[in-house]
Amino acid sequence: MRNTDTFRQYIWLINTIERHKKINLETLSKSWTDYDLNNGKPLARTTFYRLKQAIEDMFGIQIECDAKDGYKYYIANSESLKNNSTQNWMLRTLTVNSVLLDGLMIKDQLLLEEIPAGIEYLQTIISAMKCHHTLNMGYKKFNDAEGYTILVEPYCLKVFRQRWYMLGKIVSKGNQFHIYALDRITHLYDTDKSYDLDSDFNAEVFFRNFFGVFIGDDKPQRIVLRAHNKMVNFLRTLPLHHSQKEILETEEYSDFELFLVPTWDFCQAILKEGDELEVISPLSLREQIVKILKSALKNYQ
Repeated sequence: MRNTDTFRQYIWLINTIERHKKINLETLSKSWTDYDLNNGKPLARTTFYRLKQAIEDMFGIQIECDAKDGYKYYIANSESLKNNSTQNWMLRTLTVNSVLLDGLMIKDQLLLEEIPAGIEYLQTIISAMKCHHTLNMGYKKFNDAEGYTILVEPYCLKVFRQRWYMLGKIVSKGNQFHIYALDRITHLYDTDKSYDLDSDFNAEVFFRNFFGVFIGDDKPQRIVLRAHNKMVNFLRTLPLHHSQKEILETEEYSDFELFLVPTWDFCQAILKEGDELEVISPLSLREQIVKILKSALKNYQ
C-alpha cells in the first residue's frame, strides 16, 4: 500500500471515531468495509491496533477503549488536541487533503480558493527556525519597484487569509519584529549562521492581542461591536477574535466585546460586513471607521 493510502486510513479512523464520539470495533469494521480505499475488506483487530498505535505516535492522539460502555473506542485527549493549534491545524489539513483525494472523480464539482505562491519557502524557514539560523531573504513589497535583500532571524510562521507570513527580526535593526508575506519573497536561503532566540518568546502570546498579521506597539483596547441580522449568528459560530464575548442580546441586535489592538486588518474585517456590523466603542475607532467610509464614498460621487 502507498504511503498516501496509509495516511488516508489514519485520517479516516480518527474522523470516524471523532464523529461517533464512541464506537465499538464491530461498527467500526462495517464502516471500514464501506470505505473505497479498503476494497470491501473488514477491519482486522491487528490492523486496528497497528493504526491506533501509529496515530498516537504520529499525531499524539490517544484512542482508548471504554470497557464499561460496551468496549467502545473514543479519543481520550480530544481537549488537549483542540488546544494545540499546530497539531490541530496539521490534522485538519491532512483531513482536507484526504477528502479531496476521495473526491477526484468529482473534481469539477469542487470549487477551491487558490493559495498564492510562497509555500516553496516553508521548508527552508522551518529548518532555519529549528536550528536558529539566519536567513538571507530577497523581498519585494507591492508598492516597491525594485525590492531589497536583508538578513532576517525567523521566529514563527502564521497563516492568515489564505497567505503564509513569517515573523522575524532584521539583523541590522536590533530587536524590532517585522512581518513578511511569503508570496512577496524573491529568494531565500539559509546562511548557516546562528542567532540567539529570545528565551521568553511565545508565538501565541505575541499575537494574542492582534487580529491578523498587522503588528505594532499600540496597546490593546476594549472594543464593543454591535451585530445586526445574520451577523449575530455568524459571530457566535465564527468569532472574530479569541477574546470575543457576547455581552448583550436583544431581538434586534447583539453586542460583542473584544480586547485587542485595532489594526488596519481588523478595521477591514469590520468594513467587510457593511451595515451588519457597527463599532459602538471606543469612540476613536468608531470615528476612524466613519472616516474610511466617507473617503470610500467619494469614489462613487
